[in-house]
Amino acid sequence: MNFDDILRNFDAQTRKPSDIETESKVQDLRLLSTAWIQERMSPEILDYEGDLIDRILERLRKQVELIELNSIELQQQKKEIKLILVIVESELDRVSFLIRGYTRARLAKIDKHSLYIRNSDDEIKKLSNSELTYMERHLELLEELFYNQFLNRLPESLQALDDTGGGISMIVEPDLDSAVFIKVINPSVIELDNEEIELTKGSVFVMRYRAIRHMVSTGDVVLI
Repeated sequence: MNFDDILRNFDAQTRKPSDIETESKVQDLRLLSTAWIQERMSPEILDYEGDLIDRILERLRKQVELIELNSIELQQQKKEIKLILVIVESELDRVSFLIRGYTRARLAKIDKHSLYIRNSDDEIKKLSNSELTYMERHLELLEELFYNQFLNRLPESLQALDDTGGGISMIVEPDLDSAVFIKVINPSVIELDNEEIELTKGSVFVMRYRAIRHMVSTGDVVLI
């Protein structure tokens, strides 16, 4: 009996999930793992997977409630049942780890590219409401710190953190020309440096992110 079999047995002892519900749960975990990896590998922040995160968080809440309701009864039964309970709790930890990793990856980019994101409506749309609030508060504290430390000693014309004058931009932008590994999901042909490249399904390539940026958003390729 493998790990997934034990989890299914636990579900069977406490309730009877439909096959569709079970498959949806497994699929969402795969999507979460993919979203986390893509967020880590992408040089820019990607669209927030709001619906996916909401579904998984709701399942976590129900699972925690289920364990709390059944933990006392299960601990009074056989040792095998106790083991099942421990494994289910470990599964919750695993899912929580993925969510935390996904969130940390996004917050790191928000910290680094706050000015760039704030100046672009398209980038702002990629954030959740909580992330947007976090970014605004982060910038507020950053601007206050810099002003108190040294900006107040400079002429007012030189105090802007997002100054782009003089041919030098103060805004840190994501490096869209950085190299990334991709795996092709849907085959296609792209033109790169006046050369056509055939992307066959299942193949792995290394190329500039800018060249396949639109394909990441459509799901035709995934970052690995």
